Amino acid sequence: MENTVPLFHGPRARPVPDIRPPTRCKRLLSRAVLAAVLAGLSACSKGAPQPTAAEAAPVPPVAQASPSRRELSEEDARRILPRADLSGLTGEARAQFLDIAGDVFDYAGCKDTLAKCLAADQKDVHALRMAELIKVFLLQGAPPSRVVEWVENYYASFDASKRQKVRSDDCPQLGDKNAPVALVEFSDYQCPHCAVAAKPLHDTVLGPEKGKARLCAKYFPLPGHPRARVAAACAEFAKRKGKFWELHEILFANQEQLEDDSLKRYAQQVGLDGSQMLKEAYSGKLDPVIETHLQEGQAARVNATPTIFVNGRPHLLPVQPFFLQRSIEDELEWQQNKAFVYEGRETKEKKG
Repeated sequence: MENTVPLFHGPRARPVPDIRPPTRCKRLLSRAVLAAVLAGLSACSKGAPQPTAAEAAPVPPVAQASPSRRELSEEDARRILPRADLSGLTGEARAQFLDIAGDVFDYAGCKDTLAKCLAADQKDVHALRMAELIKVFLLQGAPPSRVVEWVENYYASFDASKRQKVRSDDCPQLGDKNAPVALVEFSDYQCPHCAVAAKPLHDTVLGPEKGKARLCAKYFPLPGHPRARVAAACAEFAKRKGKFWELHEILFANQEQLEDDSLKRYAQQVGLDGSQMLKEAYSGKLDPVIETHLQEGQAARVNATPTIFVNGRPHLLPVQPFFLQRSIEDELEWQQNKAFVYEGRETKEKKG
């Protein structure tokens, strides 16, 4: 196949920087979860003290301790990287972009550093997509050294060896059930970060990626959240009554009030028998489903919530609309060609 290159050139060996997650979370053991934290995605982990919902809101990636004072003018940027759209970046951020582009490799047909693939005589469309991804990270304040790690880890995750076997047909699904991309999310109803992730996930599969992606919700109640398991059982009860997503939304919106009386009230709000729901939740009748999801997540090395897989590939970008859409679009391209193939196309059209 012309103008193709295997996805993973392999990140060049470099010392891993000292990275410490926020104090509210323990250091995570899973590579997938660690990478998610590095990408600016906060997570709830086993035994870690949990933030409030306000503290859990998305924040820019780790701030750069000693920013460089070197700057690159708009004119020089257009001369050196003529195909890159660096509008909105400061002179310092443009200089950082140039450093990053000279360090990472393109993953489509150009077969060179991103900087060289952004030259005027190149037509590799994927270089423009990589440039946009890096630009968004810089706009959020991410340090260049971290961006290089995140970009390389993201592209490496497409390889078959990085994917986990997670089912997407044994769970409540939002969106077109025939959509080719399955977002499988392991979440906990008492995890504030899961509550923050809910809206962008829902909006993505029902909005810009409608028909292309679907969301599969899996239960992963953490030991440190005493009401998460019974809330999961209530959600499973609602699923069997055709009311899962209605109750799911209410549980996340009221995750600090999940006592029995509150759960019964939420059930009534969606037209369910709250007393019957709690009776079945405490009877153990619904536990097998929760245990199946927990065991599947543990086998996939899930140690924190939310953890998201895109057709089995760990989602290593923030759970924000831009990054979710990018991950879905890249997945469609990868599933179609097993590579990022742009055979001389000169526009940023989407495939799939």
